[in-house]
Amino acid sequence: MARLPAVVQKLLVLVLPISLVSIVQPAAAQTRTTLSAVVIGISVSIWPAIVADKRGLFTEEGLDFDLINSGSSARSLQQVAAGSAQIGSSSMVDSIRAIGGGANVKIFLNSLATGTHSLVAAKNIKSVLDLKGKRVMTGGQGDITNLWWYAVAKHFGLDPSRDVDLLFSGSTTARTAALLGGAIDASVLSPPQSFKAIEDGFTDLGPVAPYIGEFPMMVWHVNASWADGHEKTLAAFVRAHNRAVRYMTDPAHKREVVEILAKASGTGIEDALKTWDLCMHVGAFVSDGAITAAAILRARDTLLESGDLKPPAVPPAAYYDSRFVDAALR
Repeated sequence: MARLPAVVQKLLVLVLPISLVSIVQPAAAQTRTTLSAVVIGISVSIWPAIVADKRGLFTEEGLDFDLINSGSSARSLQQVAAGSAQIGSSSMVDSIRAIGGGANVKIFLNSLATGTHSLVAAKNIKSVLDLKGKRVMTGGQGDITNLWWYAVAKHFGLDPSRDVDLLFSGSTTARTAALLGGAIDASVLSPPQSFKAIEDGFTDLGPVAPYIGEFPMMVWHVNASWADGHEKTLAAFVRAHNRAVRYMTDPAHKREVVEILAKASGTGIEDALKTWDLCMHVGAFVSDGAITAAAILRARDTLLESGDLKPPAVPPAAYYDSRFVDAALR
């Protein structure tokens, strides 16, 4: 076989490594986009995003995902509205309330489709009807936990504010302490505090979210001005998020995703296992990330009825921008 001319051999030595790099390097890794997300904290409410981050799904979609803890749902909305971060995670209730108040944000993705809170009562309480005349504590008049309590009470024929002594405290930790200390007779608690109270013998009156119907607990929202012109970036986030949902809801991956949550949130494996079981039981995640118009209307009307949202009633599109979920499906 004839030898290649020396000058050609030198050119191949120079060019071949560059060509190989372009072949083996994923396209997403060549052009990466930083996406900053402000969240309440690391918990079940953003579990799919945690899984997507730890399993490299955001990286595969060309995103450098940057999580920022705000400590509260309202602060996440404030920071996204101000442009300090492009996207954020907050409760559906707070998001709709903020948008109704003029915040420059739009909901764009379902995060936790159903709440994982339970109504936990004192050891001597055996049913919801036993709470008549007792002290019940929720997170506040405009809080989702209060809306859940109202739905549960009405389902069982109780007046949610007149048949009980209704008290308020904003954090699950404080409500749990009040219940354990005997200061109240029941409260709406989230995992893992709910698990701990039930393990200690307090009465589990069951999950509260099903009583209110389709009503997403946590959503992802985006700065509305930034969203225009960044459809591809948001669609990439949605794709990675939805891939994580499909992965984590497969029982074959239960142990892996439970360990991811436990490590990221600093909770115990046993509590994380119970959280997975509860999430699967209540259908806490949706594989396409979509939010139906009916769910938006239910949340809007609930807030209008409670006075947390001022009339007039506006259409679902005022709160939810479906473009990015739709783009991710294409």
